[in-house]
Amino acid sequence: MEVLKFGGSSVSSLLSLKNMLQIIKEYDLNDNPLVIVVSALKGITNHLVKLSELLKSNEDSEYRKILKLISDEHYKFMNAIFQETPKGLAQKIKMLEKDLIQTSSILIKKDILTEKDYDRIVSFGELFSANIIAAYLKENELNFSFKDARELIITDNNFTNAKVDWNSTSSVVESFFSKNNNNCYVVTGFIARSIYGDTTTLGRGGSDYTATILGTILKAKKVTKWTDVNGIMTADPNTVLKASSLDNISFDELKNLTKFGSHVLVHPNSINELSKHNIPFLIRNTFNANFKGTQVINNENSSQRVLSIHKSCSMIAFDKKHDLSKQLITEIIDKEYLFFRIKKTDDLNKSYYIVANDCINFFSLNLEETEENIILYSGLKNIKIVDRNIVLITITGKKMVKKQELENIGQLLNKHNIKILGFRFFYNSISLIFKKVDSEKALVVLHEKFTTPIFEVENSLTI
Repeated sequence: MEVLKFGGSSVSSLLSLKNMLQIIKEYDLNDNPLVIVVSALKGITNHLVKLSELLKSNEDSEYRKILKLISDEHYKFMNAIFQETPKGLAQKIKMLEKDLIQTSSILIKKDILTEKDYDRIVSFGELFSANIIAAYLKENELNFSFKDARELIITDNNFTNAKVDWNSTSSVVESFFSKNNNNCYVVTGFIARSIYGDTTTLGRGGSDYTATILGTILKAKKVTKWTDVNGIMTADPNTVLKASSLDNISFDELKNLTKFGSHVLVHPNSINELSKHNIPFLIRNTFNANFKGTQVINNENSSQRVLSIHKSCSMIAFDKKHDLSKQLITEIIDKEYLFFRIKKTDDLNKSYYIVANDCINFFSLNLEETEENIILYSGLKNIKIVDRNIVLITITGKKMVKKQELENIGQLLNKHNIKILGFRFFYNSISLIFKKVDSEKALVVLHEKFTTPIFEVENSLTI
């Protein structure tokens, strides 16, 4: 068995679904049944998030407009891909539409919209898309059945970022597929259910996680993520004209790209599970299926360097005598925000951190800001946003002599009048901190360094 995951851009147009058909037809489904995990249609999750915000603020007339928009977009999509919408699908979509309206009408009357309520609302995106796609495949003589992941994946009740109960989930998945081992399924990504039966979600990149949960338990030959790019690039091709696709990358390298990149490539837990069970993971392009993409494997001997860039960061400072509490740090880690401490010698009375701006937004839930840009959190004093325009460029490689490499990089960037504001060593990477105005030039220079032998670094090979 293999598991294929199709993201929003890969399921949201007639062209993308025709490409999906061609990809699936390459398989002998009698000997090699497939599990297909799908995301919501492109843009729908954003609409559902907006809906939850309107419900929270009791915007009665506005939330009805969003409900109509969500409904219209699904009907428009079905009209584009079917000559006539199958009767069974039309009934299912009508039921989901009715359920979403009823759920919304109940929630808008509440004083507080909880994370549990949020998960219930955003779950509808995958429920709509998976039903539509299963029906489309059947219409094209591919016998796939719809399967709600809430019937397979069991989690705790940590809503919006639920943790999988592996023992319970393994038991349910193994039991279901042992009875249906020759059947093919379209499964809802991103969503699950708690041990108490409530709808939960698996966090950012959660559909990837769904695919790898199933792939791991079913001991899949491989898991393939079909998206709209030619695998993983050496750098952002919009910034670096010479950027190219990587043939192979290690799980550790992918983990860093996910952690230190501004776009979530893969759910972090997906990487851990696939690596642990040595299941190959491929990232390929739905719109260029002949291109082999990037294969992610356990490779302890990799000597390549991989660059990632996070464009939405800030530098913040805390008075040392009022440093962050363990409880707050635990919550930040639990939400998987980019957040780490750096050394600065110009002010010994403060602790400095680099944080992703979504973490700043997290602080903002309990923070007030003055004209002096001083922020307050839970009684802590003098917590300051030093710079909102920070960009993080991270160099990942297993065989790096980090101090020597940093010194050489510093000399190179000095020649180009690019200032490094700070750095942090991690297990297999170096994170460099720049002002936004210097970051694009820095990325081009660093990419050139790692694709041509500008200077010799021990054990350093080209990408």
